[in-house]
Amino acid sequence: MKEYAELENFIRKHYAALYTSALKFVKSEAVAQDIVQEIIIRYWENQEKYNTIESIENFLFVSVKNEALNYLRGIERENNRYARLENPESEEAQIFNLFIEEETNQMLLTAIGQLPEQSARIIRLALSGLENKEISRLLDVSVNTVKTLKYSAIRKLREHFQKKAI
Repeated sequence: MKEYAELENFIRKHYAALYTSALKFVKSEAVAQDIVQEIIIRYWENQEKYNTIESIENFLFVSVKNEALNYLRGIERENNRYARLENPESEEAQIFNLFIEEETNQMLLTAIGQLPEQSARIIRLALSGLENKEISRLLDVSVNTVKTLKYSAIRKLREHFQKKAI
């Protein structure tokens, strides 16, 4: 029972951030959940092998990134097997849109990084798809605190991007 409680605490501590990271890569909630679950289980079952690791968080994030990239490579290989000839112009537009999306994501992450720590944490969790109740449970604060900090952070982000647009 003690090991179950330790595992539960480990999951509570790491799941949301790992899920957000995986989702950024694979763009699929179900796949991101599967990747994170796989990484957590793999680490938990083999943690004695990893006792020399200095930063468990870094190890987990790198593992999630690698697993997500492996998944994307597999999908790409599969798509290439069945792909029809595409119009090269539409492929260029797709690549251009991906660059714009990535740049926009980087701008948002930078802006979130400028928020107070608790507000930034709440925004990241909200962006990962968690509801206010779930965030309040994870952070051990009231739902009203989550709402207040979340909407204050959104207002600050909106102001930040409005200044950038001018």
